[in-house]
Amino acid sequence: MFAPVSTLVLVLVLAWSGSAQPVDSMAELKKVRVALEELKAERQVMSDRLDTAEQEMKRIRETPKVAFAASLGGNGLVKTTSGNKDLLYTDVLTNVGGAYSPATGEFTAPIRGVYYVRFTANAPTDFPMSAVLYKNSDSIQLIAHEQSSGEGSDTASNGATLLLEQGDTLKLVLWHNTQIWDNSNHHSTFSGFLLFSMEDSPPAEGAEDQLKTFQASLKQLQAETSGIRERLEATEQELKAAREVPKVAFAVSLGGNGLQKTTSGRRTLIYKDVLTNIGQAYDSETGVFTAPTRGVYYVRFTANGPTDFPMSAVLYKNSDSIQLIAHEQSSGEGSDTASNGATLLLEQGDTLSMKLWQNTQIWDNSNHHSTFSGFLLFPQ
Repeated sequence: MFAPVSTLVLVLVLAWSGSAQPVDSMAELKKVRVALEELKAERQVMSDRLDTAEQEMKRIRETPKVAFAASLGGNGLVKTTSGNKDLLYTDVLTNVGGAYSPATGEFTAPIRGVYYVRFTANAPTDFPMSAVLYKNSDSIQLIAHEQSSGEGSDTASNGATLLLEQGDTLKLVLWHNTQIWDNSNHHSTFSGFLLFSMEDSPPAEGAEDQLKTFQASLKQLQAETSGIRERLEATEQELKAAREVPKVAFAVSLGGNGLQKTTSGRRTLIYKDVLTNIGQAYDSETGVFTAPTRGVYYVRFTANGPTDFPMSAVLYKNSDSIQLIAHEQSSGEGSDTASNGATLLLEQGDTLSMKLWQNTQIWDNSNHHSTFSGFLLFPQ
């Protein structure tokens, strides 16, 4: 154990008193006291800053990255006439954190927090359609449900932010006497991600407690101060890097005032009416979003069109890989709206674009019926 500061000062004074050199003992004692108090004050300030920076960095490090997106997949209809049926979304697009189980169709919250969850259901309109979100198998959270309406197909979506406790489960259920449809183009999807944790932060250790144990020589005090300074600089650099994650978010509309239709091959949709483009990753001249960094992005789109002709909006990655689709068959007079969305893990430079399939149409005007949007959730 080091001697108390008062003892150290007394030893220094006695040493100087016995020196052959003439010493102003009171002046020297004052200098030592001032030096020690200045170092104590500097150490306390840096300790406080270090506590704050390390706790924030600990919270950032310990918050898990959670994002999933899955499709029913298969190639046809799932239907039940004998009670409710759990839906298994076996075609997994994204599962960062491993919280979604394709074997059970359940998402399990790894920590207490606020999660965003959404789903899209598609089916022919000759029979009722449903997709119902349950929490812990018994509490209905959200529903997408359509009654039968003759020939054609329909799409319905729903989504919300939910506060989940650690271990809470979410799954989608097909209700009795309803149906849902999907294929490899991902019409019927289930996705979600952690927005932020709601864990209680442990109380910070007070600077006073640290200072009570600070009874060392001037040399040791200087060494400790230097060590704190190095840790502080390293932690604040790491924290700075965490805060400098690029901000990326865009939302665009087809705009114009009328119909886009193709009967001679697919066509890239160019969403020219830009509502938001933070980070400038969306190009309104080409209709292409380019990922500026490797990470998990949330992407969604909505399509509207008259029901006298099939409607489509298809999300492609790197121009060739279909990620999601909104598609409706013609069903007579009227209009229809369909949406889809998911979390996607993109590499830096990956592109996303929307295409209109052959023999389909889409409609928009200045009120933004048909939109395309997304944002960076977190880098990977």
